[in-house]
Amino acid sequence: MHARVLLPGLLSPTRKLADRPALPALETLLRQGRLDWHAGSSHEKVLAECFGLPADDIPVAALRRLGERDEAAVDGCWLCADPVTLRFNREHLLLDDADDSGLSATEAAALLEALNNHFLAIEKDFVRFEARSARRWYLRLKSRPQVDLAPLGAVLGRPVEGFLPSGEEAARWRRLINEAQVLMHNHPVNQAREAAGKPLVNSLWFWGSGTLPETLHAPAPVLRTDDRLALGCGRLAGMRCEGLSSRTPSRATLIVDTRLLRPALRVDVHGWHDGLRKLDAKCLQPLLAALKKRQLSSLHITAAGDRATLDLTIRPLDLLKIWRRPRPLEHILTHEA
Repeated sequence: MHARVLLPGLLSPTRKLADRPALPALETLLRQGRLDWHAGSSHEKVLAECFGLPADDIPVAALRRLGERDEAAVDGCWLCADPVTLRFNREHLLLDDADDSGLSATEAAALLEALNNHFLAIEKDFVRFEARSARRWYLRLKSRPQVDLAPLGAVLGRPVEGFLPSGEEAARWRRLINEAQVLMHNHPVNQAREAAGKPLVNSLWFWGSGTLPETLHAPAPVLRTDDRLALGCGRLAGMRCEGLSSRTPSRATLIVDTRLLRPALRVDVHGWHDGLRKLDAKCLQPLLAALKKRQLSSLHITAAGDRATLDLTIRPLDLLKIWRRPRPLEHILTHEA
């Protein structure tokens, strides 16, 4: 029985790994397994490859919307319209997501009502804005926009000017972003947040446009994940979908664990270390134990990163090769090996 594990964010967001936690399972897997390095990639592209989607045209919004808790039907074209915070840092305008904003459901509803009242009256291809969480918002469209939009993960903590919309309708979508920013910044929700010293949620980031494919290739019978995008892919592919678990898989399983992704993208070293510790204990140690007991015939781990993508393959017999020299964990996680 085979397990495939996607661990976006495993490769270090910084070259300084001082004070990292002990990671016995990860160190064993990296020492005993076969490592292959490939070009840098993203979580979305690796996931698309698993499910047989073209990596350059991933309908992230429609698939992520399918993975939401309400399991609503997802027809037509969808766009991620995720709420963000824009702030000046010296001469640059930097972007952060709304995860730590503490935005309440009431505040989100008020902002969405304002967005719908403004844009639906003037943009004839807009159907509605909606929110499924504090950080996952969507825009339903009548047709797919002719514009190239950068993924939110590529922009976090970086100057936005290098990631603005491009392509045939670039001017229109830059204008729409500016309009949303003015509307949200001046909204009573953000005025109250500013007065209370809370971070503003003052713009939207549009990305991931497209419609659902008719079907997807199922890479395994079972999917375990904490990721709404992966869950949407699994549902469309007809997989049995579960949450993350330390239980030994009973069938071939795809595991998509994104707990390291956000701290890696934000270069949050403390959060990344905490995620590494939990990942080692709750995910990798049970999988390593299953290999030792031959309950797994093979384990394949993929870690996508900006600079490189790591593939690790290991089988039970590899654990018996005690002559293999230790590989410095720091060199591997910072891609210096």
